[in-house]
Amino acid sequence: MSLWKWRDLFTDHKTGKLRETAIWSNIGKATLTYGLCHQIKTGTLTEWFVAAYGAVVIMHEVAARVLNQRQQGIDKQGATDDTK
Repeated sequence: MSLWKWRDLFTDHKTGKLRETAIWSNIGKATLTYGLCHQIKTGTLTEWFVAAYGAVVIMHEVAARVLNQRQQGIDKQGATDDTK
């Protein structure tokens, strides 16, 4: 798989420019996922880490999708208003 396909993890889909928020978001998620896997491997997994993982990683994705859908609705509404 080429690195070009991975660029969407770090760039804005409209402008193609790097987004600092996307970079740090993905670094944070990767770090938490590594920590979860490491704790499972060593048998030291705690309930608080599972709760933190779920809250940070999963809820961040849910919130991002909701906000993206709202933004798309606003963009579509603005596009139809411009044609009048």
